[in-house]
Amino acid sequence: MSKDITFTPKQVGQRIKERRAEINISMPELGRRVGVNKSTIQRYEADGVDPKRTMIINGLAEALLTTPEWLTGLSDEQDYNAKTLCQAEIEKHIAAYLDELTAAVQGEPHQQLLTTFLGQLVDLYSVFCVHFARAMEEADRIAGDEGLRQSLMRYSIESGDITEKVYRREMEAPVEDMKRFMDGLLHLYDEGRTKMKMGDLLDISREARERLSEQT
Repeated sequence: MSKDITFTPKQVGQRIKERRAEINISMPELGRRVGVNKSTIQRYEADGVDPKRTMIINGLAEALLTTPEWLTGLSDEQDYNAKTLCQAEIEKHIAAYLDELTAAVQGEPHQQLLTTFLGQLVDLYSVFCVHFARAMEEADRIAGDEGLRQSLMRYSIESGDITEKVYRREMEAPVEDMKRFMDGLLHLYDEGRTKMKMGDLLDISREARERLSEQT
């Protein structure tokens, strides 16, 4: 339920503390997520945060997996709907794309061709997202594995070095697919040896999905 009156700074601080305890993260961890130190988080919780300080409130809400409206007392809805947020953001970009396309590109065949290209890029990006999620999940596992961390320390190896290798191993193929697709667009009308056929261009996302399916 939405409200018209925001909390006082002290009440905002109480909600920050309440949500931090609820999702079981420490002050240093919350500070790391928003880019401040532990003492700043202590001050936020004890002295409060002015609800009009939008950038701070938005950063805290994201770090605490909640909404700015809940932190500032404008809503009783504590959890956000990630799907709804994603849909709203993507729909905004799609609407802008359609406006630009219909205003700048004359002729349905040309519009259809460009929409096909966009569809292929979306398909490639969806594969990219799956790989990215897997990379981040593995990075989180490494960061939270105390035994592994102690073992790495004995050999003077930073966990970040391992995380980087995990990320590169997971992301190299999907990033390369996107580069190949964009390079293919560049050479679509090339009359030389680098010419890219439409069929080959469209095969890139299909192959990326097949490779992902085999891995999972």
